[in-house]
Amino acid sequence: MPQLSPTSNMRLTVMVINEELAKPGSARLEKGDGYFYFSGDEATNWLDRTVNARSLSSLSLDQWMGEFDRLKKLNKEILRAPAQKQSTEAGPPTTKRPRRKR
Repeated sequence: MPQLSPTSNMRLTVMVINEELAKPGSARLEKGDGYFYFSGDEATNWLDRTVNARSLSSLSLDQWMGEFDRLKKLNKEILRAPAQKQSTEAGPPTTKRPRRKR
């Protein structure tokens, strides 16, 4: 598996990034029109999985991996937030019946 060092002359490709992403899971980097996005594995259910970058060379391999980690954390917070908000806003369950108008 190719390793890129800061002094490496090896060209950064989607394949190189995907090989790095495959180490902890099976997420992949895909190219969109003027952006990139992560897909597969846990990224499949993410609400935000895009990276605004015109080209692969806009970021280093470490920065691409950092973007994956950032989006992973962000999506975990996004998906957890509604459940926490509901439980605090709803308050304890009540057994009181609403008053009837006379």
